[in-house]
Amino acid sequence: MTSKKIPAFMIIFSIAASLCFTSESRAESIDYRAYAHGISYVENPVTHKNYLIWSDAFKKGIDDDGDWTHDVYLMKINTKKPKVRGVKRIIKADEAQEPASASCTDNGNMIVTFEDGDDTGDYGLYQRFAIYNKKMKKIVKYPSDIAAGGHSGHAASTSDKHIVFWNEGWIEGGGSDNLGSGDDIYVTSMDSDGQNQKTIPVVKSKESRDWWPLLAASNDKALLLWQRYVDDESYAHLCYSVYDPSKGALETISENNAVIELPDYKLKYYCYNIVYLKNLKAYAVNLTTVDNGGILLLIDEKGKIIKEIKECEDFVREAAPAVKESGSYTLYYPVSSSSVQAFEIGSDYSVKKTDYSTDYTWTYCGTAGFLDKKGNVFFASLDSTHFKKGKKTLKLVKLDLEQS
Repeated sequence: MTSKKIPAFMIIFSIAASLCFTSESRAESIDYRAYAHGISYVENPVTHKNYLIWSDAFKKGIDDDGDWTHDVYLMKINTKKPKVRGVKRIIKADEAQEPASASCTDNGNMIVTFEDGDDTGDYGLYQRFAIYNKKMKKIVKYPSDIAAGGHSGHAASTSDKHIVFWNEGWIEGGGSDNLGSGDDIYVTSMDSDGQNQKTIPVVKSKESRDWWPLLAASNDKALLLWQRYVDDESYAHLCYSVYDPSKGALETISENNAVIELPDYKLKYYCYNIVYLKNLKAYAVNLTTVDNGGILLLIDEKGKIIKEIKECEDFVREAAPAVKESGSYTLYYPVSSSSVQAFEIGSDYSVKKTDYSTDYTWTYCGTAGFLDKKGNVFFASLDSTHFKKGKKTLKLVKLDLEQS
C-alpha cells in the first residue's frame, strides 16, 4: 500500500505493540505484517479439497517508498502429506491486498476478501472481493467492491450466503502503540455467486470507536466479533452481535440489545478469534487479556454465553485453532511464544485442557490450524524468520501429540 494513503493502523511500528505473547518485550522497528498478513484454511464442501489463502509480499518485500505490496496467494494442501508447494498467485495489483480472508458456501463457491490500496482514488482503501467456483474458476472477478473506504474485513459463509464484516474510518490516537482505532463497522451479505449484496451498519456512532471485525458462521447466521476502544485505557472491550443474512438484520440478544459489550474482560488489542462448532451449536471465542491471561467462551447461536473457561494461556494474535471432531471437539490453539493449548469440549460443555510445547516461535501475522488425513495437527504460519525478498513466508508446523 502507499504510505500516503493508508490509515495509521497500517504504518510500520514496533513488534512490541503487536505481539500477543510474553516475548513481546523485544523491540524492533518493523511491522512484519508488511511482508505477509492474513491467512485462511478452507475445505471446499463439494470437492473436499483443502486450501490455504493468504496475503504475501515475499517476492518484493516493501518497496523503496515504504509501500506495502501484498498480492493474494493460494496453495492446495495435500492432507495425506502436507507440504509447502504449488503456491499460486490468484490476485495481483500494484498496491497491497491484505489481510486475505476466505470461506465457502455449501455449493463450493469460495469468497476471498481483503482491503485494497490499489486504484482507490481519494478513498485510500477499498474492501474488495472475488468469488471462485468449486473448480477454482472465477465467477466474480477482482476488483469487485464491498465498500469505498472499507478496511480490515473478514469473511464467513452460511450454507448459501457469503458474509463480509468490515471496518470504515480511522480515529487518530489511543489504541495499540497510540496509533489510533477504527471508527464504524458494517456487515455485507450476498448470494453465493456474489449477487444481491445487502449492507447494514453494525455500529455507526460518534459515541464509540470500533474495529478489527471477525466472524464465524453457522448454517444460517453469523456471530460478529470486534473490539471497542476504552477512553484513557490500554485495553479494549470485546463486543459481539448475531447477524441473519436472510433478513439482512441483527438479532436481539438480550434486553432489546443487538450489540453486547463485555466490560468485565480487559482485552489485549487484536488478541481474539472465533470458530463455529456445528455439533454443539455454539461458537468458541478466545481472547487474551491485557495482563496476558487467556479466556475461552462458548456462545450459543442466539448470543448467550453458556460457558466461560478462565485461567487459559495467552492466545496468539491472529491465530485460528485446529479443530478435531471425534464425538467431542478438541480445539488446538497457539499460545504464549511457542506452545499450544488444547481444549477438549464435551457435549455437556465440560472442558479438559492439555498443554503442548513446540520448537517454533509463533508470529502475529497469521496462523491457521488444520488436520491431516491421519488426525495429526498442523499449523500454517506466516513466518517472520523468512521475511526477506524472494523467500517463502509460509511455514507448516506439525504438533507432537505424543508429548507426555
